[in-house]
Amino acid sequence: MAVIGEAQLAGAIRAGTGQGAGSGSGGGGSGGAAGGSCDMVRRLQDALRADPEVRDAVARAHRAMPASGRAILVWDGDWIQDPGQAGKGLAGVRQAIALEVAFAPRECRTQAMHGLAVIAFADGPGAPRLALGGSSWRWSDLLGAR
Repeated sequence: MAVIGEAQLAGAIRAGTGQGAGSGSGGGGSGGAAGGSCDMVRRLQDALRADPEVRDAVARAHRAMPASGRAILVWDGDWIQDPGQAGKGLAGVRQAIALEVAFAPRECRTQAMHGLAVIAFADGPGAPRLALGGSSWRWSDLLGAR
């Protein structure tokens, strides 16, 4: 399983910070389009935190990691394959992310991104986290579409 440490996450985009930060809200404060800006990290984080199966899968994977304080890299231009699963990525997590991205406003899906984005499953140190991204990408890339 690919993991990323704090040094590599130093400049990562997090919910409410970096690209897409702001008051944009498509519904219930979950980071929709507003004036062309989106907080897709917040949108994904809220959706994934609310899904008990996703939370359980991420918690299990986090416990299996060699050290705490790291984030699990799930997408870097392609879904990272977990050796313990038949499909690529944490299958349920990948599906939940893809579903949320697919139904996000077009302005959010096509937003140009740079670097990593981090999704935290709880506030505070030691919480399970996922990382995704690359040097230059769009949220729609997670769907295999441009």
